[in-house]
Amino acid sequence: MKGGFILINGRFFRESDPVFSGVDLGRLNNGVTESFRAENNLVLFAEVNYNFLINSLKSIHLPTPNDWTLSRFASDISRLLNKNHFYLAAKVVVQFFPGPGGTDYLLTAEELPRGFYPVNDTVLLMDFYSDGSKSLTANFAFEPANRFLWTAAKREAQNLSKHNLILLNHEDWACETIGGSFGYIKDGMAIFPSPRLQAYRPPIMAVVIECARQIGLKILQKTDIGRADLINADEIFLIDNCLGVQLVLGLGNERYYTTKSTSIALKLSEVAQKEPT
Repeated sequence: MKGGFILINGRFFRESDPVFSGVDLGRLNNGVTESFRAENNLVLFAEVNYNFLINSLKSIHLPTPNDWTLSRFASDISRLLNKNHFYLAAKVVVQFFPGPGGTDYLLTAEELPRGFYPVNDTVLLMDFYSDGSKSLTANFAFEPANRFLWTAAKREAQNLSKHNLILLNHEDWACETIGGSFGYIKDGMAIFPSPRLQAYRPPIMAVVIECARQIGLKILQKTDIGRADLINADEIFLIDNCLGVQLVLGLGNERYYTTKSTSIALKLSEVAQKEPT
């Protein structure tokens, strides 16, 4: 039987085990959460993801768990996937939170369709989120700074029957999506939110940008991406740390091609399959 196990500080528990008390709920909400993709029991871009997690912990001044290294990170995930019999592809979620003796961590996993970031069969419908904006915080590039905004935007996406929404910052520039980021293509150029926008950038963002470069697109990282820029784009795509490059069919009433976006997605899959094991 597949599934049913989680990993807490390196120890296995059943998902149904009462391992957290009511008092623990506050601890669980005061940490860092990130997800990433594994294929054949191995984390894809493990070092990229590990370094992102370390920086995320530093952003909220949460110490790294004792003896938690890159090799321990990869080993714990492999153990969890084996225990759950998830031998092909999986989404792994890691959560760090303050513990009595330092930083505790929780690992969970669920199966995904195999394929090293396969191209999504159902192209996505998007819109803008207008009921809130991304403000500047000390941990702007990481999940804690986005948690509540993403939750509110996700509810709005469900109300609008959209797959995801484009989020804007306090200056009304497009900066991220719910749980990820985006890129768009215009006149042979791939354009991405600049790091200077101080928005969430998925760990694989730099890999995706390099894939766009490798298929022959010019690269621009831009701070002032307006609504009109996206509405008038040739193509739009999302960047998700578990799902990779996701094709977008529509933003509001606009509809887009997906030709070059598909090429970026295929290049990402190719690069992922060549990752050292």
